Amino acid sequence: MKKNSQTIDRQVIHKIMDRAIEINQSCKESCRDFRIMTSPMRADTLILRWRTIDISNEDNPIQYYHYECFKMDGTPEFCSVYYTDQDQANDFITSLQMLYHQKFAIDHTL
Repeated sequence: MKKNSQTIDRQVIHKIMDRAIEINQSCKESCRDFRIMTSPMRADTLILRWRTIDISNEDNPIQYYHYECFKMDGTPEFCSVYYTDQDQANDFITSLQMLYHQKFAIDHTL
């Protein structure tokens, strides 16, 4: 993952992290590692990525990455990111550039 020199407005962070709180509250697994990111493969789109950990089998916990898209002003686009082609998926993952990171979805306005 590349570092991004682009900045993001605080109000946009609040809008997207409000959605992260909603996601966390409805999450059956452990949701964490919320990141606001960009990718050249998704122009003019902010991407919220988070990780869930399924610990139903303690000997083999499984991690999943989830993605949601937002307009540049933080408005949800009501879409997710999904690739059936492994090469495209790998290209997308390696193109991600992080703008903001918060380990847990808690009240970010404090």
